[in-house]
Amino acid sequence: MEFINEFVYFVIKPFDSDKHLYCSGVNINRFSAITKGRHRLGQNPAVKGLQTLNNDIRALIISNNATPETLKNLSCQHVNPLKDELWYSESFIIYKYIETLGEQIKKFAPSELLRKIFRAMLLNETVPENLSSGEFVRYLYEVSKKLSTSL
Repeated sequence: MEFINEFVYFVIKPFDSDKHLYCSGVNINRFSAITKGRHRLGQNPAVKGLQTLNNDIRALIISNNATPETLKNLSCQHVNPLKDELWYSESFIIYKYIETLGEQIKKFAPSELLRKIFRAMLLNETVPENLSSGEFVRYLYEVSKKLSTSL
């Protein structure tokens, strides 16, 4: 499962015979146009949003009879679509992964991440559901443009 663009990524790939690696990340550089000046110092909504989203993803995994496990030193650096920008990443292992779980995550994660970010920024934005990776980028550029004129 892959959902990758210049703002975010959600990827699940085989790790070994009975495990899959879940990687997610937010591009802090790209989100700064949206989040800049709309949060407390040290409280980046994109980072906080991804952290809380991953708790929701773990709950979804458990509800599908799979098991998430945190392991130290898991790297998602191979996923970052833009190497020269600042990314915040999260990762863990999934035991008993099935493809339908990946599709559920792909439909849920991008929109839910944006809802969490907007909530943290006290923005009343309606987030579209089931966006493709390209639609997601276009939507964020529209939001970015709208917010840059409102400061």
